[in-house]
Amino acid sequence: MNSTPQTTRNTTFKRTALTALLLSLSSLSQASTVASQWYFGDWSCLIDGRAARMVWQVVNDPQTSCSGDVCSSTSGVAIKGWFKDGNGPWVTLNSQRVTQNDFRFTYTGDNTRWFLRYDPANRSAVGNTIWNGNAYSLSCRK
Repeated sequence: MNSTPQTTRNTTFKRTALTALLLSLSSLSQASTVASQWYFGDWSCLIDGRAARMVWQVVNDPQTSCSGDVCSSTSGVAIKGWFKDGNGPWVTLNSQRVTQNDFRFTYTGDNTRWFLRYDPANRSAVGNTIWNGNAYSLSCRK
């Protein structure tokens, strides 16, 4: 059977579309392959008695580098955190160290160190922030 130009174009298009679909599904599925941590998700918090929210998520984190006209891209994931004090803006959090139930991270708004200790029995975490040398209470619940 001889292929016509139309048949060849249709086959090439189908292969290209299938390849693009598989690549996009592959990069989307990477975030779901990261092991879950107790601090992932949306938290209702109190910071020094004020209502607040905290969120930790696994997000797609593609990287592109170029050398002249040649670029390469890799896909990957990153853990990102944000904190919102009352009606204030969302501020980025940077994870520093996680052990089984302890979590140390930095609030980038004023570069302060924060600490939470998780209690799996009631899905809550209690800790503090350090600002100007003083400790302020921090408690969060899922």
